[in-house]
Amino acid sequence: MDRGPNNGDDIYLSVPAVILAAGEGCRLQKGNGGVPKPLTRVLGLTLLERAVLSCREAGVSECYVVIGSQEKNILPLVEHLGQRNGISVRAVQNPNWEKGNGTSLLAVAPFLSGSFFVIMCDHLFDPDILRCLRKAAQKTGACLLAVDRKIDRIFNWSDTTKVRIEGYAITDIGTKIARFDAADTGLFLCHSALFEALGKAGRVGDGSLTGGIRELARRGGVQAVEIGNRFWLDVDTRDDLTHARRTLLSQLSKPEEDGFVSRYINRPLSGRISQQLTRTSLTPNAITILSFLITLGGAILFSLGEYAWTLLAGVLIQLASVTDGCDGEVARLKFKASRFGAWFDTILDRYGDIAIAVGIISGRWLADPGPYVWLGGTLALTGLILPSYMKKEYVLLYRHSLPFRWTDKILKRDVRLFALFAGACLNLPFEALLGVGFLSHLGIAGTFLATYRREAATQLPSREDVDGKLPRRQITLSTRSVEGNPFLTEPVAASVTAPSRVSQRARRHKALQEFPVEDKNPA
Repeated sequence: MDRGPNNGDDIYLSVPAVILAAGEGCRLQKGNGGVPKPLTRVLGLTLLERAVLSCREAGVSECYVVIGSQEKNILPLVEHLGQRNGISVRAVQNPNWEKGNGTSLLAVAPFLSGSFFVIMCDHLFDPDILRCLRKAAQKTGACLLAVDRKIDRIFNWSDTTKVRIEGYAITDIGTKIARFDAADTGLFLCHSALFEALGKAGRVGDGSLTGGIRELARRGGVQAVEIGNRFWLDVDTRDDLTHARRTLLSQLSKPEEDGFVSRYINRPLSGRISQQLTRTSLTPNAITILSFLITLGGAILFSLGEYAWTLLAGVLIQLASVTDGCDGEVARLKFKASRFGAWFDTILDRYGDIAIAVGIISGRWLADPGPYVWLGGTLALTGLILPSYMKKEYVLLYRHSLPFRWTDKILKRDVRLFALFAGACLNLPFEALLGVGFLSHLGIAGTFLATYRREAATQLPSREDVDGKLPRRQITLSTRSVEGNPFLTEPVAASVTAPSRVSQRARRHKALQEFPVEDKNPA
């Protein structure tokens, strides 16, 4: 599994995470059969597992889990988390947990040096938020708190900790403050200054983490980092738990990748199936194999030729199309996504496409033997498997994805399989196969022509032009903060004072002529 991008933040890669799991969580525990909050399951994983695995996704390699209430029940899970997930996880006991979650940080203080993340065990969050905190920390010495300004999307606002922000400094924090600008997500990047603030707050009777942050904020030592559209959830009650499940399932859709059938038919169905599969021990690769076997069953039934079997075959391949999305969904829900899994799924999809085509062709051959059946079927088969190959070769050679065209949605596998399902219902599977193959070849031709025109528009000039004078361009670039974060910027405008008469491509071509590079992939 890809454990998260490096982002070049080498100095912060060793930042450990402190996960606060010592509280009683009585509201959720009462509605959950007495199960301790850290052990409460959300779509196959406990809240504590989700916190640790989210840290791992963000590149964190070391976690300290502070336990207190019902520590005997929680400790076995903590001890096994690291062994199962390839991350160092250490339990720290807090005998003073009843005095507030700030005491949990003081309990782990002897094990920390330098910066550290602070995470609430009952919060679900996008791991990218931790990366943003880590990147922002490179430009400030203050403690950082991830905040959410989109207050309208927060499910349980009454229990949410609010923050007041002036500029980028947090000036006040609490659940009952009168004026506020954003919500506290419970995700921090702090250093040793927080321990002194927690001690001072504790001496006046406030043992909470919020009390320590409030004390540090009075000194100007806490700054806000906005999370933008990234998600987070606080799970305190049964209603929160239900909302968390719905939110995680809603994030399974991929509008930029899904075809029309997948978006409006397959995803709603596969999401419900995946929700049940998360309760089992089935791995994503096992689900991939199961989907492939369903596809093979449909292909065999197509080869029998009779309408009853053809109709059942169509139902099976549409079911396979639905379950084909379950492996990736379960992988994302249970933090088991891997490059091998994606590659394995792609290979079996291609074998499945071949099997379906051969089954349909064989069924037609039984009823109407003739050379055109295998000739037309073979051409259609190439149309089924070439789109995937074409896209991957394009990415390999051009180092970026194909420019999006609306016709790409028609060429996706979910649409192709649904067309074959419809053809099976009408007892016209061979005709549907020919139609799908024709449209696929048409789409490939369109992509080829569009790429050729882009290449023609950037044709290299002659050697005389390239060897001519290449004036340099003076570029002035201005930036703005990203999503309200002063530490993350993006370009917004650029002025060119002396435009060049030749393209960047031509200059790159000249450089390659002057400094030839060995061809590592000869024809």
